[in-house]
Amino acid sequence: MILNVHIRVTATLLAALLCAAPGDGAVAAQPWKGNLTRAEALRDTGSGQLERRRHAYLRLADVGTMEDIPLLLSALRDEEELIRGVAEQVIWGIWMRTGDSVADPMFQTGLQLMQEKNYRGARDKLSEVIELKPEFAEAWNRRAEANVLLDRWDDAFADFHKALELNPYHFGALEGMGHCRLNRNDPVGAVGYFRRAIEINPNLWDVYEALQRAEAAAEKSRT
Repeated sequence: MILNVHIRVTATLLAALLCAAPGDGAVAAQPWKGNLTRAEALRDTGSGQLERRRHAYLRLADVGTMEDIPLLLSALRDEEELIRGVAEQVIWGIWMRTGDSVADPMFQTGLQLMQEKNYRGARDKLSEVIELKPEFAEAWNRRAEANVLLDRWDDAFADFHKALELNPYHFGALEGMGHCRLNRNDPVGAVGYFRRAIEINPNLWDVYEALQRAEAAAEKSRT
């Protein structure tokens, strides 16, 4: 099992996603476009104009804060698929901000080491970030992923648990905890974590599959 490694999503990438909506065609420049303030972006997420709403969520990728996470989580249930996708990426983007000029490049180095499959180096670098910013939930979550890939499942579970303690909305940490319980032959525990992850983010299609496997294993263990 390999956990999804989410990379920082830039406004440029999100803009490309927005422009890729099928059937939209070219959209003329609108007077409300531009560098919206956070307050304006939050306001426009409730607009009746789809393009305006998309632009508002895009802007939150740059100016959104942890306080905006509940709003973004509600957008994970939006009727528009593209809005759901953008909202999830914006959530990850906000979660991945250290808010520290020293910790941020260290964290990015840890992510790069993960991409390079240097999991031991990534774990060590992320440990440095945690030492510097122990309240930064995403460093714990990423170190947990490194521990999974190093087959250190108990350490991974502890790190996922800490990430969830710091960020109760962290559906990624809940997913990771579910996989850790499966690895430790605890399908009943895994079912609980997978269900909680889906309750927060109903778009976790891989988790639905993992949940089905865990439920089947849990049922088998009862017979």
